[in-house]
Amino acid sequence: MLSLALAALLLQASDPLELRTVTVVATDAKGAPVRGLTAADAVVLENGVAREVVELSLDTRPLTLAVLVDTSAPMATPFRLLVADAVTQFLNRLPEGTRFAVWATGDRPTKVADFGTDPGLASSALKRAFPSGGNTLLDALVEASEDLRKREGDRAVVVAVTGAGIGFSGWDRFQVVDRAKASRAQFMAVQYEETGASDVQGDGVDQVGRREYDFVLGRLTQETGGRLERSLSAHGVGKALEAVAAELSGQYRVSYRSLPSPKDRKRTVEVKVSRAGVKVRVGPAKP
Repeated sequence: MLSLALAALLLQASDPLELRTVTVVATDAKGAPVRGLTAADAVVLENGVAREVVELSLDTRPLTLAVLVDTSAPMATPFRLLVADAVTQFLNRLPEGTRFAVWATGDRPTKVADFGTDPGLASSALKRAFPSGGNTLLDALVEASEDLRKREGDRAVVVAVTGAGIGFSGWDRFQVVDRAKASRAQFMAVQYEETGASDVQGDGVDQVGRREYDFVLGRLTQETGGRLERSLSAHGVGKALEAVAAELSGQYRVSYRSLPSPKDRKRTVEVKVSRAGVKVRVGPAKP
């Protein structure tokens, strides 16, 4: 028995270390991205165990976005007067070379502008969208994230801009979270209120409302190291998207050495930095 235990320990000790990487967002007390971090500033804890930090640098991988915009009938007025222009300004603030597709979520998920780099073309396509029906944001989250999944190697992000009015979905909220997360994209969301449309609760098999939006957007943004901005009205959408754009330009990649483990074992990763008042959010780890 002793020899078998010793052999097991020796085998474990001989396991080669693997390099793993996480996306990190570091923000100050006002929520603004923190610049100038290096590997010397960071500590990585994986399942509570300190790991060797190999590198910490700005994330310069090609950025590919799917931008989902609520074009449902209840949000027609704020969409035309405020939201469409705010999305255009957001696209213009993205890092140079960013590729983005724009989806309209009214009535059914529709990709109104395929992946490209021209904000003007995407803006024109969005403004031609005709607000109608209920919000199909949850279905659009599934379809857009699966579309992004085809672009492996890119830095994939889904940005949702939505009201909280009545909508419809072919998936329940748990399925939406699981299917969207499978893309390994990061999720950002701006959710705004609109008088008379935000107090509806979903009560049917296909009908969804504020409860489902809060659950799905909260889970997706939290579990992928993303950001959820809530605004009291559509007037705040532009400022909220400005914060999202700034964050996308200031994310980091942290690489660290770790022991291999079975694929079904959950890894909990924390990243802490030595600067006072800095908060860190971590996305999923990748081998």
